[in-house]
Amino acid sequence: MGWSFWVNLVGLRAVIFVLQEMAQPGPYQDYHEWAPMVLLAAVFLHGVVFVWQAVGVIRAGEAHMVDHGGISLHWGAQLGAIIAFWLTASYALNAWQMTNDVPAYENFAEKMDRERATKYRITAQPGGALLIEGTLELGITRRLAAVLANDRAIREVILSSKGGNIYEARGLARLFRDNEISTRVVDECSSACTTAFIGGVTRRLKSGARLGFHQYRIEANYDVLGTDPKDEETKDRTLFLQAGVKPGFVSRMHSAAPGSMWYPDANELSDAGVITAIAD
Repeated sequence: MGWSFWVNLVGLRAVIFVLQEMAQPGPYQDYHEWAPMVLLAAVFLHGVVFVWQAVGVIRAGEAHMVDHGGISLHWGAQLGAIIAFWLTASYALNAWQMTNDVPAYENFAEKMDRERATKYRITAQPGGALLIEGTLELGITRRLAAVLANDRAIREVILSSKGGNIYEARGLARLFRDNEISTRVVDECSSACTTAFIGGVTRRLKSGARLGFHQYRIEANYDVLGTDPKDEETKDRTLFLQAGVKPGFVSRMHSAAPGSMWYPDANELSDAGVITAIAD
């Protein structure tokens, strides 16, 4: 009885479960191409072998009850077989799931990049300029860097954005500085866009256009570890100071609440050194 339960059922089941855990495919991987082989192995190990184990335990329990007259061990063996059945069913389901076709990580990443890229546009403008419109999404810095690498004649980027990812905005600012690119705004550049704008070697604002500033907030309904909006504001104030913006203006940059916006007029922006000229 003891051998049949602890070795043939519990021990062998545990070995089968451990081997299946070790054979789990990695993230964004699957056994779709080997589905017949995997399913055949699952039917054998979780079907044929388990039935043999369960029948053996039940028969051993009945024999023990006949020989010794006790029924408690027989019931215990049956309970163990029932528990083993549910665990086996769970692992059988997992074996089937391993054969489902899972998109490759590269394809998944490319899909996400394409979706983000639909939220902004980078288009060529007359006179060797580029226009960036829309939200500053993840990947925009990498994409713009490729454009600049293919066309060294680009000397100005026009920004038309109400914000986006602050890390990408800093990436754009660094890209502008490293490539000696000027920035210009012809309508509106707000929130994170102003961080990208300040990276221009010269910074022009069309008459009637505006720059908008406010406090940062995390656009998520969950906690983002390692991210503090106040720390990000401090980093961007440093960028503005390094660009020659007066401390008095920098201290007011994030005075507006996250849901509102501060639009300083062109004279104030010029006096503070945020813009270097008013564009026609």
